[in-house]
Amino acid sequence: MIRKPLRLPSRRQFLRGAGGLTLALPFIGSLAPREARAATPPKRLVFVYSSNGTVIGDWLPSATGANFEVPYILSPLDTPILRPKLSVLSGIKMQSAMDVGGNGHAAGMTSMLTGRKFAEVVKTEFGDVGWGAGISIDQAIAREVAAEGQLQSIEAGVQSKKQYQNFYAYMSYGEGGGAANAIAADDDPANVFSRLFGSVPDSEGAKAELQKVVDQRKSVLDLVADDFKSVSGRVSNEDQVRLDKHLELIRSLQGRIKVGEVCEKPTSPTFTQQQLGSDGNFPLIARAQMETIAASLACDITRVATLQLSGAQSGTVFTDFVDADWESLADDYHHGLSHLSVGFDQMADPTQTIARQALSNINRWVSEQIAQFAMLLDGYTEPDGSTVLDNTAIVWVSEISEGPTHRFTDMPYVVLGDLGGALRGGSHYNYGNSRAHNDLFITLGKAMGLSNFDTFGDQEYVTGPLTDFLA
Repeated sequence: MIRKPLRLPSRRQFLRGAGGLTLALPFIGSLAPREARAATPPKRLVFVYSSNGTVIGDWLPSATGANFEVPYILSPLDTPILRPKLSVLSGIKMQSAMDVGGNGHAAGMTSMLTGRKFAEVVKTEFGDVGWGAGISIDQAIAREVAAEGQLQSIEAGVQSKKQYQNFYAYMSYGEGGGAANAIAADDDPANVFSRLFGSVPDSEGAKAELQKVVDQRKSVLDLVADDFKSVSGRVSNEDQVRLDKHLELIRSLQGRIKVGEVCEKPTSPTFTQQQLGSDGNFPLIARAQMETIAASLACDITRVATLQLSGAQSGTVFTDFVDADWESLADDYHHGLSHLSVGFDQMADPTQTIARQALSNINRWVSEQIAQFAMLLDGYTEPDGSTVLDNTAIVWVSEISEGPTHRFTDMPYVVLGDLGGALRGGSHYNYGNSRAHNDLFITLGKAMGLSNFDTFGDQEYVTGPLTDFLA
């Protein structure tokens, strides 16, 4: 008698039930194909943008390595949960923006996530301007990591187009870049919610649908009995023990199977157009966007997101929610305020000192928002017991190093999260301005699981991944 080849269980035969528990056959080492891997949570990547750079003197740690003292601006991230995941990457330059010249904010905004000099160049009285010349890193990674039928990415904003409708307002680009492929951040949380959760039934509806499926099953054991019969007695002794234990688990679940946790659909945020444009509502809008993004990542609706807090040359007024000596300053809007200050290596007069402190407080406020977002992610538990934050990297970026100088050296990169251990988090890395930000993006691509992600942006700026940061 010719024995038929042993039929291996397919991915479709692995049923996921209450709370994400696998109810079908366990992975059997002696039967599994070589490429079979234990299920692990997906990795997520989020870019958070704030305008006008930072204040290097209050941002840069005084020491490198794991035991660095967290500086003032980053102090909201110095918590027991977040500190081990906090990585500061200093001494990285945005060479693509340095080489293009022209308007500093335009060069920086269009190079920020593309790693290329801007394109479609137009000369203005404030210097050359243009659009991003290629795909942005968020989109390049998103198209590779998205599951079938999954939304590749979500782009959320807070007053990103309040002042400008041009290249100052865009950080993401599709393949080829240019104005035609610029991807706008959506400044209305209701729209972002609709795009992410519009096709997701309410929680009670989802539970009802799941219960309907459960009710149609006479027992969980019936569903997998054939699979057990097909492999029992034809596996190694070690795997037979695993099968027997799993069979006991299935039997113990009989009679008490129930509808478990489902993707909890958050409440749709609602803002009027007037509210969306109010500077005083900036924190409320940001919070709504963060809550929706966090829920979408936890529900695995998407794995890549951007949150754009205003646009380049931001005109946001922070007086309602950031403490500073505003009465002593001639300008209180963000861009104007940045030009009242001076660079970190320049002497400051009393007014410049007040302006510099206000800028530090603004950036510290952004740190607070990132900390809140991270804690939202930490509140979601994965099926393996880790949290969504454990498997995420939040990358804080800006279009320039410091507002007063428009420098592209010493770019202020912060990464919160280690992508499930793929990054060596919790340290300060200083690259002495010997590496371009293209190399950081290659590192993130590899950490997201793209092993062949060896270049990004303009090849002339690529050296390779930051191997000391990459686990």
